Amino acid sequence: MKKAATASCFAALVAVSCIVLPATAAVPSDDPHSIVTIQLENDALSIPSTDELYSSGERLGYVGPTGAVPGFVSALGHQMFGEGTQRLEVDLQQMIFTPTNTQVYNPDPQDRPYAGQLSLRLSLIQDTTQMRSIAGVAAGVVGPASLGQSVQNGFHETIGQTPNRGWHYQLHNEPTLDFFGGRIWRENVANFGGIGVQVLPQLTGQLGNTEIYAQAGGIVRFGQGLDSDFGPALIQPQISGTDAYTPTRPFVWYIFGGALGRFVAHDMLIQGNDFQSSRGTGLTHWQGDLEFGAAVIYRGVRLSAVETFETPEFHHSAPAFQYGSVALSVRF
Repeated sequence: MKKAATASCFAALVAVSCIVLPATAAVPSDDPHSIVTIQLENDALSIPSTDELYSSGERLGYVGPTGAVPGFVSALGHQMFGEGTQRLEVDLQQMIFTPTNTQVYNPDPQDRPYAGQLSLRLSLIQDTTQMRSIAGVAAGVVGPASLGQSVQNGFHETIGQTPNRGWHYQLHNEPTLDFFGGRIWRENVANFGGIGVQVLPQLTGQLGNTEIYAQAGGIVRFGQGLDSDFGPALIQPQISGTDAYTPTRPFVWYIFGGALGRFVAHDMLIQGNDFQSSRGTGLTHWQGDLEFGAAVIYRGVRLSAVETFETPEFHHSAPAFQYGSVALSVRF
């Protein structure tokens, strides 16, 4: 059954790759600026605040100026995506997951396991005026080496909260390697007194030993200066416009809402270690998300806030859940 699901998702990922083929569109102007981003995702940023499931995500990102791409990477990007300006993005990120009950020493074996992942991600971002294409690779580790327990319980101790008690049942140390890609389309649909309306459909997929998935979704947004970016950045697999942006006016703002559907063939962070025995539970293959938020760009600084609502990701009465995301980016 697992092999069949993996094959189905691989076929969907191939379909995504086939759609992300060279296409003709105007090429935007070069941007000589680099961008640094700090992002925090946490269920404590939601109302009501919780401390379970996808408990926390932290990310530090760097996007280089257009054209600062190694020759062989640039050639590969043009071969896959056709014409467009190119940037490289490098991210260091950590994600932390816990069961629904974090105050028992022996968590329910049918709940999702304690897990942390620490990874380094390298992405090629290639733009036309109407499309953003993304291809990348992520290498990392799950288990104690990801420092999930140290970060979570260390923070709890600092703010005087009770530590989560079941981390000794977390996934074991294991390396991860994932390849991901996708495309975002940007279409203007209306303008009301200088306030624009855009839709941004997106197709993305990933193949690797952490997760195998294919998904489709998009956002609708209202604001001014909408051609400055392709939507706010979120930690994948959520709909992410990446950290790259080029302001088209002194003050850019927008509000948005979006949805996506995802088929997940494999998720180590739910099902357990790939190459050794560990805690794990049954994966819910069909998943969906809703997200709402806003972003502003002023004097080259972008600030975004997003609330995400997710359907259950695993079996055995797993709850739907929500979390908040805040990202701050600076151009220099």
